[in-house]
This record gives sequence, structure tokens and C-alpha cells, in this order.
Amino acid sequence: MDEFGNGNDTVLEDLSNGSFTVDAGTVSRFYSRVEEAYKKRKQSWLDQFHRSFQFQNFKTMNDFEIALRNGKQNLYPLNKFVGLKGFPENLQKTLKKDLEDFVNEIKQSLKDNVSKNPNGKEQMLIMLNAFNLGELPEEIKSENKKSKEITNTLIPSTGRKILF
Repeated sequence: MDEFGNGNDTVLEDLSNGSFTVDAGTVSRFYSRVEEAYKKRKQSWLDQFHRSFQFQNFKTMNDFEIALRNGKQNLYPLNKFVGLKGFPENLQKTLKKDLEDFVNEIKQSLKDNVSKNPNGKEQMLIMLNAFNLGELPEEIKSENKKSKEITNTLIPSTGRKILF
């Protein structure tokens, strides 16, 4: 937990392979360690995201889009952390809800600031609407691909060619 809180994403694999059995003596300490790592990592993301807007001078819409895309990509480890299979379901739900609320708050703050800037307002709002946690984690994507591979069988070629 400490390593993840300090920015080490490689421990996510170890954490995803672990499991947690709820017991009266450890549940509160475990939850507080998870919360501490989560909050530390979330604050680190927020500081980095804030710096990207503070020190960059956006000359084009592409610069703004790149900053948003980088922010969204940097949220992926947090998104993966809140969905770890080793966490109890109620902890996962609580963390996921908090992360969704956090992203919505950031998005609303950016929208409020965009409304003060008349240049390219509509395009910026469209980009901001796409800023969310909607992407599927890699495990889910790979499971969907496997299920599609099983159901989609190759049909052998008949030897005919279609010319256009």
C-alpha cells in the first residue's frame, strides 16, 4: 500500500493477486491503510494535473486536448486500484464512488473555467465531456476479446475473389 501511495504502479499486479479476509482485528487497520494510500495517490494526481495546467500555455486546442488525455491516462492506476479483486466489495464500491465524484468535480471545475474563456468554448466543452472514467480496465478488455474469439469462428475461403 505504501509503495502504491508513493507512485509505484508495479505493485498493482501484486495487490490484484492478493486477497483479504475480513476479521474484526484487521479490518479497520486495513481500510485505513487503503484509504491512506488512495488519498495520497489521488492528491499526487491532482498536483500533477494542476501543474500541467499551471505551467503550460495552451496555444491551440490540441495542447488542451493533450493535457486532458494525459490526465485521464494518469488516472488509470487509481481506477485499477479501486477495482482490485482482493478488496472487499463494499470497499471497492466506496472507493469507486469517491473516484467518480472526484473526476466529476474536476470536470465541473474545468467547465466553469472554460465558460470564462469565449475562444473555442464549444470545442473545449466537448473535450471535457469525454473526460471520465469510462474506459474498461485491461482485464475486462482481454476477457471480452477471449469470449469473442470463442464465438467468432473463421469461415474458410471459397477461392473466389471480388474485384472492385
